[in-house]
Amino acid sequence: MQRRTLLAAGAAVIAAPQIARAAAWPEREITVIVQYGAGGSTDVSTRAIASEAEKILGVPVQIVNRPGGQGTVGVQQIAAARPDGYTIGTTGLAGLAIAPHMLDVSYTNDSFTFLPSFARYLYGIAVRAESPHQTIQDLVNAAKTRRTTFGATGAPNNIGMFDIARLTGARFQFVPFGSGAEAVTAALGGHVDAVIQNPPEMLPALQSGRLRLLASGSAQRWKEFPNVPTLREQGIDVLVDSMIGLIGPKGIPEDRAAILTRAFTEAAQKPALGEILERFGMVSSLMTPQQFEQSVREAHDRFGPQLREAGLARRR
Repeated sequence: MQRRTLLAAGAAVIAAPQIARAAAWPEREITVIVQYGAGGSTDVSTRAIASEAEKILGVPVQIVNRPGGQGTVGVQQIAAARPDGYTIGTTGLAGLAIAPHMLDVSYTNDSFTFLPSFARYLYGIAVRAESPHQTIQDLVNAAKTRRTTFGATGAPNNIGMFDIARLTGARFQFVPFGSGAEAVTAALGGHVDAVIQNPPEMLPALQSGRLRLLASGSAQRWKEFPNVPTLREQGIDVLVDSMIGLIGPKGIPEDRAAILTRAFTEAAQKPALGEILERFGMVSSLMTPQQFEQSVREAHDRFGPQLREAGLARRR
């Protein structure tokens, strides 16, 4: 009995430093790669949550912007990073569920350790003030009789319009633009019949009366235009959805992934983050790593056939 007690005590002494070291992680700065340039909604929201997370983690959290490749350059760097938990990044459906169908990328959804997602983007469909279309049904009816153009930066915006066309028999022609601001400018100039974008690019023109919002493409109405219904509320069962969450390379130790998850989950619930998200046309939407991964995988499977049907998927 005494020998067993001594052995147990010895095991506890050996394990104690390991537990202490695990509890002390992280020991140095954590890098968060953002797959878009500085100043946009993804960048600003990532900086906001990182600012809160570093207070919880007790180490600096550095933001590194790696734009390019329709959001895939940064994601590829995350996948290739050392899986020690010190390099993670933000991404969403564009980088994980859409771009892989369109571009030749070096990763799959199996290349990552999923961490929490913390926000969703809002989308809306608008026409210029001089347009004869007063409702989304007006736009759909016009598109049944003649090909109607819309401006957008890409997926999932354009897929939302293709879904509307598929459900209603309308004919929409996608006119791509390099930025949301360019798409809005084209709509204001009458170069496209409609535009589908996020609030930051559209709100100035909407609030000045130069654009008219026909529908929210998201699950909820825009708080700035509470009287404008969603597509679903207007009888069109289409949801334009994308989220922003955190991922790391595959193989991050479970204890470190758990520490990151706890820190960013707590940071995501800070009021300061919610205020910043609102200013950039996003809404708080906390998902566990498991929920985030499931949403990404489901969206990847859903977007593949849609992109192929639209002629936007790469040839294999």
